[in-house]
Amino acid sequence: MVSRLRIKLDLLLQVILLAILALATSLEPWRTAVIVALLILACIQITSAAQLWWWHRYRPAKTYLWFFLGMGVLLPVGLYFFNPLAWLSLIVLAIAYFSHTIYMAMVVLRRPRSFWDIT
Repeated sequence: MVSRLRIKLDLLLQVILLAILALATSLEPWRTAVIVALLILACIQITSAAQLWWWHRYRPAKTYLWFFLGMGVLLPVGLYFFNPLAWLSLIVLAIAYFSHTIYMAMVVLRRPRSFWDIT
Protein backbone atom coordinates (compact mmCIF):
# COMPACT_ATOMS: atom_id res chain seq x y z
CA MET A 1 0.00 0.00 0.00
CA VAL A 2 1.39 3.41 -0.97
CA SER A 3 1.95 5.68 2.02
CA ARG A 4 0.55 9.17 2.25
CA LEU A 5 3.99 10.67 2.82
CA ARG A 6 5.40 9.03 -0.32
CA ILE A 7 2.58 10.22 -2.56
CA LYS A 8 2.72 13.75 -1.11
CA LEU A 9 6.48 13.96 -1.64
CA ASP A 10 6.16 12.63 -5.19
CA LEU A 11 3.43 15.13 -5.99
CA LEU A 12 5.36 18.03 -4.43
CA LEU A 13 8.53 17.31 -6.43
CA GLN A 14 6.58 17.05 -9.67
CA VAL A 15 4.67 20.29 -8.99
CA ILE A 16 7.91 22.17 -8.28
CA LEU A 17 9.61 20.94 -11.44
CA LEU A 18 6.55 21.55 -13.63
CA ALA A 19 6.27 25.08 -12.20
CA ILE A 20 9.93 25.70 -13.07
CA LEU A 21 9.24 24.41 -16.56
CA ALA A 22 6.16 26.59 -16.98
CA LEU A 23 7.91 29.73 -15.74
CA ALA A 24 11.19 29.29 -17.59
CA THR A 25 9.78 28.10 -20.91
CA SER A 26 8.94 31.64 -22.05
CA LEU A 27 12.44 32.93 -21.30
CA GLU A 28 14.94 32.17 -24.06
CA PRO A 29 18.11 32.60 -21.94
CA TRP A 30 16.82 29.92 -19.57
CA ARG A 31 16.57 27.25 -22.28
CA THR A 32 19.26 25.10 -20.66
CA ALA A 33 17.51 25.32 -17.29
CA VAL A 34 14.27 24.14 -18.90
CA ILE A 35 16.01 21.15 -20.48
CA VAL A 36 17.71 20.23 -17.20
CA ALA A 37 14.44 20.60 -15.25
CA LEU A 38 12.64 18.44 -17.79
CA LEU A 39 15.28 15.73 -17.60
CA ILE A 40 15.24 15.80 -13.77
CA LEU A 41 11.45 15.56 -13.86
CA ALA A 42 11.67 12.56 -16.20
CA CYS A 43 14.19 10.86 -13.89
CA ILE A 44 11.98 11.45 -10.85
CA GLN A 45 8.94 10.10 -12.68
CA ILE A 46 10.83 7.03 -13.91
CA THR A 47 12.05 6.33 -10.37
CA SER A 48 8.53 6.80 -9.00
CA ALA A 49 6.98 4.48 -11.59
CA ALA A 50 9.67 1.84 -11.04
CA GLN A 51 9.20 1.95 -7.28
CA LEU A 52 5.41 1.67 -7.62
CA TRP A 53 5.70 -1.26 -9.98
CA TRP A 54 8.42 -3.23 -8.13
CA TRP A 55 7.34 -2.66 -4.53
CA HIS A 56 3.58 -2.32 -4.84
CA ARG A 57 2.94 -4.27 -8.09
CA TYR A 58 0.97 -1.30 -9.44
CA ARG A 59 0.31 -2.31 -13.07
CA PRO A 60 -0.34 1.13 -14.66
CA ALA A 61 3.16 2.18 -13.60
CA LYS A 62 4.56 -0.59 -15.80
CA THR A 63 2.91 1.03 -18.82
CA TYR A 64 4.55 4.35 -18.03
CA LEU A 65 7.91 2.61 -17.60
CA TRP A 66 7.62 1.16 -21.10
CA PHE A 67 6.70 4.59 -22.50
CA PHE A 68 9.64 6.21 -20.71
CA LEU A 69 11.96 3.46 -21.95
CA GLY A 70 10.76 3.93 -25.51
CA MET A 71 11.15 7.68 -25.18
CA GLY A 72 14.68 7.24 -23.82
CA VAL A 73 15.61 5.11 -26.82
CA LEU A 74 13.94 7.36 -29.39
CA LEU A 75 14.81 10.75 -27.88
CA PRO A 76 18.36 11.01 -29.32
CA VAL A 77 17.04 10.16 -32.80
CA GLY A 78 14.16 12.59 -32.33
CA LEU A 79 16.49 15.35 -31.18
CA TYR A 80 18.59 14.91 -34.29
CA PHE A 81 15.70 14.95 -36.77
CA PHE A 82 12.72 16.58 -35.02
CA ASN A 83 14.10 18.71 -32.19
CA PRO A 84 10.96 20.63 -31.05
CA LEU A 85 8.67 17.63 -31.56
CA ALA A 86 10.91 15.38 -29.46
CA TRP A 87 10.88 17.78 -26.52
CA LEU A 88 7.13 18.29 -26.89
CA SER A 89 6.51 14.54 -26.72
CA LEU A 90 8.61 14.32 -23.54
CA ILE A 91 6.61 17.18 -22.01
CA VAL A 92 3.33 15.47 -22.95
CA LEU A 93 4.49 12.22 -21.32
CA ALA A 94 5.57 14.10 -18.18
CA ILE A 95 2.19 15.85 -17.94
CA ALA A 96 0.35 12.55 -18.47
CA TYR A 97 2.28 10.91 -15.61
CA PHE A 98 1.70 14.00 -13.44
CA SER A 99 -2.07 13.78 -14.02
CA HIS A 100 -1.91 10.08 -13.12
CA THR A 101 -0.02 10.99 -9.93
CA ILE A 102 -2.77 13.46 -9.03
CA TYR A 103 -5.36 10.70 -9.47
CA MET A 104 -3.29 8.33 -7.29
CA ALA A 105 -2.95 11.05 -4.63
CA MET A 106 -6.72 11.54 -4.54
CA VAL A 107 -7.21 7.79 -4.05
CA VAL A 108 -4.50 7.45 -1.39
CA LEU A 109 -5.52 10.56 0.56
CA ARG A 110 -9.19 9.49 0.63
CA ARG A 111 -8.29 6.09 2.05
CA PRO A 112 -9.37 5.70 5.69
CA ARG A 113 -6.48 5.86 8.13
CA SER A 114 -5.97 3.33 10.85
CA PHE A 115 -5.00 4.15 14.40
CA TRP A 116 -1.43 2.94 13.76
CA ASP A 117 -0.87 4.93 10.57
CA ILE A 118 1.35 7.82 11.61
CA THR A 119 2.54 8.99 8.16
